[in-house]
Amino acid sequence: MASKDLYAVLGVSRTASADEIRAEYRKLARKLHPDVNPGDKQAEARFKEVSAAYGVLSDAKKRKLYDEFGDVALQAGFDEQKAEQLRRMGGVGGTPFDFGSWSESYGQEAGFEDILGSIFGGRFGRRGPRRGADVQAELELDLPLAVRGGATTVTIPGRGQVEVKVPEGAVDGQTLRLSGLGQAGEAGAPAGDLYLRLKVAAHPAYRREGDDLHVEVPITVVEAVRGGKVSFPAPTGEVSLKLPPGTQSGQSFRLRGLGARGRGGEKGNLYARVMVVLPDGPPERLEPLAKAAEELGAGDVRAKLRF
Repeated sequence: MASKDLYAVLGVSRTASADEIRAEYRKLARKLHPDVNPGDKQAEARFKEVSAAYGVLSDAKKRKLYDEFGDVALQAGFDEQKAEQLRRMGGVGGTPFDFGSWSESYGQEAGFEDILGSIFGGRFGRRGPRRGADVQAELELDLPLAVRGGATTVTIPGRGQVEVKVPEGAVDGQTLRLSGLGQAGEAGAPAGDLYLRLKVAAHPAYRREGDDLHVEVPITVVEAVRGGKVSFPAPTGEVSLKLPPGTQSGQSFRLRGLGARGRGGEKGNLYARVMVVLPDGPPERLEPLAKAAEELGAGDVRAKLRF
């Protein structure tokens, strides 16, 4: 992500509002989600890239720092105050330092390394004990934990099990930073950080598209014909869905605010698609039901089917 313009990744302008950014992310997430593109590694990589970009641009503070300092603001240990001091120091002729255009060749100068070291807690400095290296790992979550948030544990070599707090509404590809849980520093220098990349496992019943959740709810023939309330488990607990008489199999119902919480704080929706399930038993036991349906008639049920 550091080499790409995050606004370009989402396809929005730098002046885009938070609502425009959220809307574009939801559109891309629905299109690229691994559940929609099973086995498509390119779509999966793009989905993670889009999610990471949204993770920065949907956070007002992170977006502000990114706009001011560029990719360097996304690095671990970045110190906004020290970076601002460096920018105001000025270069030749008093020109403010531009974080967005400096090259690696400047970083080879000892003096410049010392300055960068002051911004990033000594990572670039040549003098004194070195800060420990950062460590990256993957943490697999189930969908309920990602949606609801909560605590889980991860085993870190040399440290044993460590508790991790997963934020409500966590998304696949999101990265969590655990300060000081990376490799130990030299001669008492601070340890590095642990970066956990979240991988949300597929759920047997629910799937997530952006901040919305989708589920197929089985209903009986009687419930479909007569209507009434049916209950099923959702992220908020047991919920009731009121079916109108004559509900068709495959009909979808929207339950507002029962989806996942987005980065902006708002919750998505839950879409329940009901599927009629025939009673168990041998075909001859169901024949009276078939005859009754035949007498009622349904017309040409495939009249609108086109290719």
